[in-house]
Order: sequence, then C-alpha cells, then structure tokens
Amino acid sequence: MVSGKRNEPRQASQTFTEGIHEAMDRDLNARGLFFNLTKSYDVINHDILLDKLNSYGISGKTNLRFKSYLTHRVEFVEINQSDHRNSIHNRYISSNKEIKHPVPQGSIVGPLLFLLYKNDLPLNIQGANLVLFADDTNSFISEKDKCALQHKIINVMTELET
Repeated sequence: MVSGKRNEPRQASQTFTEGIHEAMDRDLNARGLFFNLTKSYDVINHDILLDKLNSYGISGKTNLRFKSYLTHRVEFVEINQSDHRNSIHNRYISSNKEIKHPVPQGSIVGPLLFLLYKNDLPLNIQGANLVLFADDTNSFISEKDKCALQHKIINVMTELET
C-alpha cells in the first residue's frame, strides 16, 4: 500500500482496500483508524501554515500577503429588522471579535490552504499508511504480532494528536 497517498474518494477506498488485502495475503493483523476533523478550517494555526507555505516556496512578499489575509481578521454579526407597515427599523450590531486560527471558509483559497496545511501529515506519522481525502484521514496499520500492533496503534494516535 502506498503511504500517504492523496486520493479521490473512490481511489481512497480502493487504496485502503488494497492495503487490507495485502495484509491478509501476508497473514498480518490489521486495523484501520478513521479520522474526520470537526471544523477543520477552524483548527489551522496561522504560524504553522505560513511556515509550510514558505517550505513550499511561497515566500517573501507572497507569504506576507497570505499573512495579511489570515491575521487580524475580525467578525461581527449584524441584524437589520424592518417593518415597512409601521415604519420600524432596528439595527443590531455585535462587537468585533478577532479570529485567531481559522482559514476563511467559503473563500476560493481556503480549501487549498487547508490541503497544504495537512499535505505533509504522512511524512510525520511512523508505522502507518495514511490515505488523505479532504478533511478525512484514514490510517492503516498492520503487524504480525497483536501486541506490537496495539503498540503501533497507540504510537500513531499519539503522533496524530500532536
């Protein structure tokens, strides 16, 4: 099974299934771990993302533009209430709140930034084959000995949490 392969949904399933077949052919114990990041765009650390962009060659003024795009963003809620029959117009505006981590959702560049953020994940996880698709990560772990398999699972879970 190819480690760290980025796939389309059908290819991701096929890659994972091939890993299971390979483990069975080699008489190995195997386990799959399936992860889906909740609010994935909200957990992105801007400093880490900017460092990763720099490592991909997006540096200098271009990196500074991304920094400007990501940092010091604020959000607020505005509600306009109108009743034309009674000539009533109420406007409510919340205070501004700085957004510290998320990548703006609904933007064209948001999904690309998220994928660049997690693209190197397979390089940093030892003892497992990862299949990535959007905000889903599937981890396939196999080992002859069940105790060694359990140890690998714990290590992979620890690596993924950090």
